[in-house]
Amino acid sequence: MKKTYYQKTFNICVKLFILGIIFTIGSIVFYISIDLLQGITYLTVLTQFLTTIYIVSALLAFLSILIFILLVGREISLRIEQDSLTNLLKSIWHTITMRQFLTKHDHSKTITTVGQVKTPHYNSKIKLFNKAIQKTVVDIREDKVVLLIRVPKTQEALDILNNIDSAIHNEISNRLPDYYFSQSERQGNYLYFIGTKRK
Repeated sequence: MKKTYYQKTFNICVKLFILGIIFTIGSIVFYISIDLLQGITYLTVLTQFLTTIYIVSALLAFLSILIFILLVGREISLRIEQDSLTNLLKSIWHTITMRQFLTKHDHSKTITTVGQVKTPHYNSKIKLFNKAIQKTVVDIREDKVVLLIRVPKTQEALDILNNIDSAIHNEISNRLPDYYFSQSERQGNYLYFIGTKRK
């Protein structure tokens, strides 16, 4: 199945948005630091270094936000032409809530004691499963819904996904009752649940 523009760019947009915020906050912090150090003559080398970091951080913030705006603007224009903005907002909301639903929490950590140091170890298959789940995308259109779940790379993490297949089907069916969902279908590295609008 060919991915839509929304399915291809959603995760990229999330990362760009987060990077834009981080670099903007970093730029503000460096700007304040430069302003505070401006009057101290023996710290000119540090001030010049912070100025360079500030410029790089501000440039990266600008580029991240610009690319984010361009990608989102294209998706908005595509939705206006082909679908509706309401479905775009629903897609974003359901993507976030499905990721929360699918995320597994590992409360059973094992602690290894080496000498006097206690080191916690978390379940690696759950960690790999959650990493794949963070790429889940729900794409709602007027006549169709696609739930796209990245297949984990290890067999143990894939077993977790296979065990909750029917729970995922029930959950997406309950969240979007106006659509009839088929059983999951794997294509490449993704598991698809496709819903068609009820008549």
